[in-house]
Amino acid sequence: MTQNIGTTPNQLRRCPNCGSRVAQEAETCYFCGHDLTKAPPSRRRMTWLDLVLVVALLLLVAVWWQMGNRSSSRDGQAEVVVSTSTPGTPAPNEAPVVAILVTATPLSQAAPTPGLLMVIHTVQSGDTLISIAIQYGVTVEEIQQTNGLQDSLIRAGAELVIPVPLVVSEITNQVDVPSNFRYTVLPGDTIVSIAVRFGATVEGILQANGITASDLIRPEQILRIPVDVPSTVASSSESARNVPGLDTRPGSYGAPGLLEPADSASLPRAEEVIFRWLSVDLLAPNEWYVLRIWPVEGSVGLLPAVWTKATSHRLQPDALPATSAAMQYGWQVTVVRILPDQGEGRGIQAASVPSDVRNFTWR
Repeated sequence: MTQNIGTTPNQLRRCPNCGSRVAQEAETCYFCGHDLTKAPPSRRRMTWLDLVLVVALLLLVAVWWQMGNRSSSRDGQAEVVVSTSTPGTPAPNEAPVVAILVTATPLSQAAPTPGLLMVIHTVQSGDTLISIAIQYGVTVEEIQQTNGLQDSLIRAGAELVIPVPLVVSEITNQVDVPSNFRYTVLPGDTIVSIAVRFGATVEGILQANGITASDLIRPEQILRIPVDVPSTVASSSESARNVPGLDTRPGSYGAPGLLEPADSASLPRAEEVIFRWLSVDLLAPNEWYVLRIWPVEGSVGLLPAVWTKATSHRLQPDALPATSAAMQYGWQVTVVRILPDQGEGRGIQAASVPSDVRNFTWR
């Protein structure tokens, strides 16, 4: 074997495949047969960009793994991908953008519960959980539980899910008694609006007061309003006589907000209709919601007024006259106050602004 004279250790040549020493002029490694004439592959240096990508990938995997381990104890939470990226490929000198998994608690932590109507309420300035609970007829605890609230702090503009129960409570086994109430006419009143508000009929009011449809009524005029009301309603004025601080101002409550059925809804005749509205406040003993349901065209199918402390009413299919034709109805809710007898009979007044009028078709 020929020895290279003058070769220094720094000039030693090794096979890039097996690492054996080879001659400077050798074209093939004698040990492994590797072709020494090919240029060795260049090594790519790892840049800071590569390092950041690797760290971001490891972070993403770690977060995903932790979320997977805790998924059984965090049912009802949604995974949301928050990304700071913009469309397109990052420029070579820009840092990579990383998508990170975070968790967001949904408005309702549980699946919809049968028998509940989930209503979205946007918090207004001055709202509290207590005032919202009174408005919807639920408890503060129910609102907190549904929305995952740990305390009573809420902010204007936030949306809350209100679990309004579908259970309808009504006055049952009550006997309607004829009553002739005294009413003081307010500006803007008409015989029709008075009849709708208190569950009376136009004909009944005209007859009770000896007037005709062409006669004008004026503010401060006293009218007799004949209404058949449940006995509980008639006696409620006396139970409130000695209650201090009762409001006797006409229209002291706002208009009840209507929930369902939706305006212009089309409902199957074979199914019951559930009317729901928002509470205006805790009603006094002599204050009642009055629900009026009337046919939009004609007088066939006029339904009696519903007097209730509840914020709902269930209308059964057999309440309508037997006909195969679709019928359109309007409905409205007002809070009515029965005033104690002051020697001239019981008085009656509208304790709230009338609600909007909604229509539905019963097919």
